[in-house]
Amino acid sequence: MFSRSDRLKELYRVEIAKALQGVKDPGLSGFLTITDCQLTADGKTVNVFYSLLGSGAQHESTKDALERAAPYIRQVLRKRLSLKMIPSIVFNYDDTPKRASRIDKLLLQLEQEEGQEDP
Repeated sequence: MFSRSDRLKELYRVEIAKALQGVKDPGLSGFLTITDCQLTADGKTVNVFYSLLGSGAQHESTKDALERAAPYIRQVLRKRLSLKMIPSIVFNYDDTPKRASRIDKLLLQLEQEEGQEDP
């Protein structure tokens, strides 16, 4: 059985991803993915983690665009959800996919080196 907090985190993740599709900010560029949400213990803030495929400039422009869009997304959530309190939204970059890719490359490199050493 899932706790209320877990159900709310998943609900916020899905609804925020839907709301982002309606954001018309030119700063949102690259391939944006909402990876996770964490709700504070008091339920007043939701930390939204996102990953982005794109250049460094796209990372900066997307970060700024998400900060600008946070009040709008909160307003959209207020209209869509019938909850007593809608938390404030804080966007955080999630570099897990980038780190996972680096680890995969290192493991592949180790395998190739071991294959070359065993004649």
